[in-house]
Amino acid sequence: MDLLFDLGNSRLKWAGWEQGDLIQPAAAAWRGRQPAEFCSSVLAAALFLQPPRRVAIAAVARGDVLSALKTAVRARWGIEAWLAVPTARCGRVRNGYSDPAQLGFDRWAALVGAWERRPDTPAIVVDCGSAVTVDGLRADGQHLGGVIFPGLDLMAEAFYARTGLAGGQAAGGRDVAATSTADAVAAGAYMAVLGGIEHAVRTLCQRLPGSEIWLTGGDASALASVLSLPATVQLAPDLVLEGLGQILAREGQ
Repeated sequence: MDLLFDLGNSRLKWAGWEQGDLIQPAAAAWRGRQPAEFCSSVLAAALFLQPPRRVAIAAVARGDVLSALKTAVRARWGIEAWLAVPTARCGRVRNGYSDPAQLGFDRWAALVGAWERRPDTPAIVVDCGSAVTVDGLRADGQHLGGVIFPGLDLMAEAFYARTGLAGGQAAGGRDVAATSTADAVAAGAYMAVLGGIEHAVRTLCQRLPGSEIWLTGGDASALASVLSLPATVQLAPDLVLEGLGQILAREGQ
């Protein structure tokens, strides 16, 4: 069995990978935690995976937490974790960036994951995390490209950082007639994310008739029921891990 990690800007997700299936996927928030202690606790909680054959990491976040994760894997199992990078192609899926290395690996892996679930079917992949990404994939596996914009928390944080206003604690409502600044900012970020996703998806649907829409990322479940989209939405919270597993399976072939 292999062990897969998806290191995002706020959460770490992991799962076993065997014969094309994820085994016991899980996740934990790493922000605000001491990196070495956090990574050691994650590996201790994954004892059922011991010892993995290979370890692969899809990393958006870098720095101390990535170093701590690689060090913890090496210390526990004597394995050098493989840090996956985007390539020009994976099987029939082809990277649409002029410089393939600049595409975020989470986006690349999610595209591969969507393709492996439904080959020869056009797809629109929406990843709702700290940042939101929307990417189009043709039925022949050609990535069209996509868009990136801030997610719910990042959008609100950016507003407060640029205006200097005190953040405060939002009551949790998302009413268009909010009666406090904290609630107004939270509601505005929520509506902006919904509107951004809906507009991007509708535009891509015009270029990719018959597309399936794949929704993944930490905020995917919360947004799935309120998005107004022109096609059936497939909720796939672990699509990046699935794609990473497929890419790892092809490594060295």
